[in-house]
Order: sequence, then C-alpha cells, then structure tokens
Amino acid sequence: MRRLLAVLGLIALVSPASAADYDLPTLRGTETFVPAFPTYSHWDGFYFGGQLSYGNAQANFTSSTQPLFAIPLRELALESEVGVSGFQLLGPVETGAGGVGGFVGYNAQFDQAIIGLEFSYIHSNFDMVAPNFPIGRQTGRLSNGFAYRFVLDGSGSLRLTDIGELRVRAGYAMGAFMPYVMFGLASGRADLALQVSCSCQELTPPTNFVDADFSFASGQAKSSAYLWGYSGGTGLEWALTQSIFARADYEYIQWSPITRITSHLNIAHLGFGVRF
Repeated sequence: MRRLLAVLGLIALVSPASAADYDLPTLRGTETFVPAFPTYSHWDGFYFGGQLSYGNAQANFTSSTQPLFAIPLRELALESEVGVSGFQLLGPVETGAGGVGGFVGYNAQFDQAIIGLEFSYIHSNFDMVAPNFPIGRQTGRLSNGFAYRFVLDGSGSLRLTDIGELRVRAGYAMGAFMPYVMFGLASGRADLALQVSCSCQELTPPTNFVDADFSFASGQAKSSAYLWGYSGGTGLEWALTQSIFARADYEYIQWSPITRITSHLNIAHLGFGVRF
C-alpha cells in the first residue's frame, strides 16, 4: 500500500508539465520535404551592344569577263569557233580585314532554352583585286577563210564595306554562360569594277595581211551595289553581371553572285552588351 501511494504522489508532481516541454527525438523521414525551384541566369529581354570583328573574304572572278567579250565578238568566227570569251583572264582572290559595329536584339527564355531575334552590323574594308592572266594567240584558218591574231586582257575588283544581318539565335543557359547557334539573312554594300580589252585582227592566210581590226575595250562598274546572301554560325555569351555580358562568335556568309563574281566571308566577332 505504501508503494502505491508513493507512485501516485510522483505522478501528481509531474502531471502539470506538458509533453511539449520535453525535447523528444524525431524519427527520420517524418519532416515534410519541400523541393527548391531551379534558378537560371537572366537572359531574356531586350539588349544592345558593340562589337569588333576580323574576317577573311574570298571572291572568284573566273567567269566575270565572259559577257564583256561575248557581246562585241558575237558576229565573228573567232567567238563562235574558238570561244575566246570563255578564256580565263581573272582568278580568285582572298583578303582579310577588321571591322567595327554593333548589334541589337531580343531574347525569350523558356527555363534554360533561349530563342532570340537580332540585327547585327559591321563596317569593314574587304578590298579584293583579282589576279589577271593576259592571253595572246593566233588561230589557224577558220571556216570563213580567215585567221585571227588576238591579245586579251582584263582587271577586276570588289570592295565590301558594310555588312548587315537579321538572324535567329537559339541558345542554352548554363549558369553564367550561354552557347548558341545562329542562322540568318545577310546584306552587303560593295563597289565593283570590271575592265577588259581585246587587240583583235582578222588576217588573210598565208601572208597574214591584216584584213580588219576588231580591237576594243569595255567595262562596267557599280558603286554601292547590294549583295544578298545567307549566314550561319555559333557563339558563346558570358554574363559578367545581371545586365552586362560579353560574347564571341564565328559565322560564315555566302553571297549570291553579282556580275558573275561569286564570294563568301568567314568572320569572327568579339562584343560587349547590356541587357534590360
């Protein structure tokens, strides 16, 4: 009986204390797990910046002189039987040049994927002067009974000064970096000039008496002519802060032929921009 009374007394002493007052251990796995939302760098919105460039331009003048010879000589056996207008007088040329310009665009961001539209401009001076290979020959007697003595010469140049592009970019956010690819339409402004000369004589075999002289010179020139083409490339942007970024990219531009001159451009850019 005494022991029972002692136990009841101890219970009465501790009953006012709440279980919450005791620091009881918590079983593992009983706490609620709340996943954290992923965070990405801010790439969306409008942006603009400046850029420096260096590129390598190539132009091929191989067939550019053909019309300048074919039209004046179209009535002669020299053209119909020998085909002198197809002779290669000019060749391909390659040159490098730097440039300066800017860009402006807008990015839309979907989690880590970025899609954007951008306009880019570069002012440069790709001055391409074609190497020339004069040709001089004398034919045998042709179907009209005459032979021909001729010397053909020519020159050509293409100077590309301004390049503008409207391009689509697709990128992927990787922390402070965004690699991207780009495709677009390109326009260029260029000055070009072509000049040819023909010292052509009709001879009477076998004495080679000069029966007629068909010598002439002709040419064509265009100032601020427009080139059109397409471009593709790849690049990388680096977020220096939430609003300032640096970029480096490379692209290839293929121009459509102009006066039978085909050309293309490999160009790299280094730029800095501000994003809003």
